[in-house]
Amino acid sequence: MGDRQPYGWGGTVGDYLSQPPTLVLSALETHLLNLMGCHASSSQQNAWREEEALLRGALRDLAIARPEVTGWGLALEYELHLEGGRRPDAILHSGGSIFVLEFKQASVAPTGAADQVIAYARDLAEYHQATHGLPVEPVLVLTNTSMVSSWADGLAVLGPSQLAAFLDGSSASGDIDFQTWLDSPYEPLPTLVEAARMIFREEPLPRIRRAESAGIPEAVNLLVRLTKEAQRDSLRSLAMLAGVPGAGKTLAGLSLVYDRLADDHDAVFLSGNGPLVQVLRDALQSKTFVQDLHAFITTYGTSTRLPDHHIVVFDEAQRAWDAGYMAWKGRGVASEPDLLVEIGERLPHWCALVGLVGDGQEIHSGEEAGIQQWQTALTREASLAWRVHCPPRLAPAFEGQDVTEHEDLDLTISLRSRRADDLHAWVAALLDGRLGDAAKLAASVQRRGFPMYVSRDLERCKAYLRERYLGEPERRYGIIASSKSQRFLPPYGVDSSWPATKKVNFAHWYNRERGQAGAGSNLDAVVTEFGCQGLELDMPLVAWGDDVLWSGRAWKVKPGRPQYPQEDPVQLRLNCYRVLLTRGRDGLLVFLPDDRSVDLTEHALLAAGLSPLPALLT
Repeated sequence: MGDRQPYGWGGTVGDYLSQPPTLVLSALETHLLNLMGCHASSSQQNAWREEEALLRGALRDLAIARPEVTGWGLALEYELHLEGGRRPDAILHSGGSIFVLEFKQASVAPTGAADQVIAYARDLAEYHQATHGLPVEPVLVLTNTSMVSSWADGLAVLGPSQLAAFLDGSSASGDIDFQTWLDSPYEPLPTLVEAARMIFREEPLPRIRRAESAGIPEAVNLLVRLTKEAQRDSLRSLAMLAGVPGAGKTLAGLSLVYDRLADDHDAVFLSGNGPLVQVLRDALQSKTFVQDLHAFITTYGTSTRLPDHHIVVFDEAQRAWDAGYMAWKGRGVASEPDLLVEIGERLPHWCALVGLVGDGQEIHSGEEAGIQQWQTALTREASLAWRVHCPPRLAPAFEGQDVTEHEDLDLTISLRSRRADDLHAWVAALLDGRLGDAAKLAASVQRRGFPMYVSRDLERCKAYLRERYLGEPERRYGIIASSKSQRFLPPYGVDSSWPATKKVNFAHWYNRERGQAGAGSNLDAVVTEFGCQGLELDMPLVAWGDDVLWSGRAWKVKPGRPQYPQEDPVQLRLNCYRVLLTRGRDGLLVFLPDDRSVDLTEHALLAAGLSPLPALLT
């Protein structure tokens, strides 16, 4: 941010009341120009004038009744650092509590606007250092009404005439050093793409409490140490870093590779996930940092050529192709793990293979052999001594090998979903058919500011997303659906057919802003589980198909007719929905078509804790 202040106007309430409105409005205009490179529109200027007058009146009345209010801190258009221009209208600091205020020129509250201010409060509490430990209250002020209501967890919806009384009754006193608060670091959890950019530009990643408590630094440090030991002692090692969806496995792998590239240029990050490779290469404008796993194996596994890399990090190790699928694809009779181990054997002196293992992420033919095929590869292909490093729960898969167990190689907390630690447990309960357990978990998830909605109205879903991310151009949302829904969903406005989804440019879909050609946020193109696995959205719109339907007592799964034989096609279908339902950082929105065949599925999702998407708050 350089020397630019991260707010339009900031100071005490007393300073604010002593300044003429024209100076305050001029400061907001200048801030927007510096931040976004454009002047405020006439509608924005009108909104600022109205907000400024209402806020000034409420604070003046409150200061008359309570003179100490003049010492409160006030920031207008406070910029959330590294969040693409996100900025609440106003933040008030009373010493013992903080209020996040959003003003809307409306008489009823749109759901998207309500969730937006809740998210502002959630993220300040989580990522702003000087706010840790203080209660943060989201407040939505509707400028065209005098009515008041409360909705969701802790959100106050007020009319302008009630703002002063609400602040008077809800504030807690305490010492205030507001300039220190303004200068305090705000370090949000970056998206995978943002984190990759920061690593690539050699920028320090934010020190996020949840990431640190989840064990990512310890995991990366351990992997760095293991690779250095392999080099120093001329060893060949295989390390497995496991974790739940969104736990930061890919981020850890990228960090390890870049740590080595900075010094020895002997590491490579491989992924068989084509969309992930496309998205990261486009974001980094580099084809060397992230490479395609299948191309790497074709180049080095079926010839005598050797790569320049002694450290090979490969994403989604449990999804590596088995020998049967490789033969079916016409690529020989060895599995991908066989070939990677064989490459590692041929590298001179030493080698460190690092596999990133996702839980329940096998969705494609040829992926069902899972971790066991790495044991098979070591048993069948290895003529040299290998050391295996893995979390305790994976150790039984490597029976008979030289195994060292490490608790630090098991990432059990999802970071993707902001503070919704129980999201993956909710998905597991839902797909197991344990709807009562799922409902309890959903309540916990939603209390943490992670909304979960279901709707039968596609246009309402789209309108909600546009409301929710109004003024936040860098936020990413889009429609995702099962690849087996291609006949069911298109008549209802979701073209998940193969001809449509194969045209998607994944780099554009994920990296471009709404309004730019090909952006997923335009809500006119769909990606399937194969296009979103390993990637993330701020809010996914999951279009539910007819391949997994609730029968009234259990899930009825339609596996389809795969070209390649599958050992457990039902589990692969359920894993597809596990992937779809765990892509979100800010929340989850599920669309069910207006078709009687999904009526029971809607009932199941509601019983599992999802809320109906309301049109308005009253």
